[in-house]
Amino acid sequence: MSDETTTTTLDDLVNASLVEPTIILALSEQPGLYRFCREFNAIGKPTNALKIPTETSYWGSANDRGAGVATAFNATEATALGNTAYSTSSVTATAAEYGVAHSLTDNVGEDSAIDGAELLDLFQGRMLHVLSLAMEDDYLALLVSLSQTVGISGDDLTVPQAISGQQGIRIRGAVADQLAYIFDNQQSLDLEAALSAASTSMAVFALAADRLINYMPTPDNGMNTSRQFAQFRGLPAYATGMTDTANTGADVVGACVCPSSAFNDASGATTHGMIWKRLPRFETQRFVRSRATDLIMTARAGFAELQDGSGTAIITDAP
Repeated sequence: MSDETTTTTLDDLVNASLVEPTIILALSEQPGLYRFCREFNAIGKPTNALKIPTETSYWGSANDRGAGVATAFNATEATALGNTAYSTSSVTATAAEYGVAHSLTDNVGEDSAIDGAELLDLFQGRMLHVLSLAMEDDYLALLVSLSQTVGISGDDLTVPQAISGQQGIRIRGAVADQLAYIFDNQQSLDLEAALSAASTSMAVFALAADRLINYMPTPDNGMNTSRQFAQFRGLPAYATGMTDTANTGADVVGACVCPSSAFNDASGATTHGMIWKRLPRFETQRFVRSRATDLIMTARAGFAELQDGSGTAIITDAP
């Protein structure tokens, strides 16, 4: 047969396809771990850097077998006490600027299958997501700077290493009501592989190991936006693909940290801090000549390590 009337011959009448008024969002990392930081407000202050005083111990350090106080503060009756200087150091958090911009032509708003208000909501939500990811990346970059580490370069994460990450924080003197594990995705895989291996102590000494490890997966196994996949030692364990690498990319970096809480902040245990210089701000600007509208979202924030001893870097083999 020939000379059929088809969608090609009537291409001026037939839509190639209808556009569903929705968008399937791209897969993405999920930000939010920077909520572990203690927040400081630098908004309206005449600088982008905030110096945060820290106490210097004059009584030795935790786990020094009492050497710092052995005889230093023993008093003798009727003998005047000598002065001990009280001193401080400081850490500085400097705000960086984050920003994302789009130029939206009038035709898009006028001809889109999604109405203008919904389109604006879509852009605002995704722009905030992007800024949050950028801040998350800068926060997680601090993990590799923790001076106390566990793990062996080139070797997979083991259960004892993960346990040691928490134990070290206690031994170094932190008093905390909250701790959290941040694992690179590969480390979360290694941990669950170790726990399910037939040769692990959990399999051999089931009850004793279970009480020590206190491992419990979340009901959705980390598919939630927080990416908490389990509790390990009773502490929340999160997985992310945004941690840095170490040793020329041979290893990945996770950590056990003390998040910000009222108790941790008061005891000095909170591991990291952040300053806000400008909260996320969404603005529009109309350009008549271009028949377009700029959509802009910016923020200014900075991150710093507050208490080195209250965090443990976990550095193990990369994929």
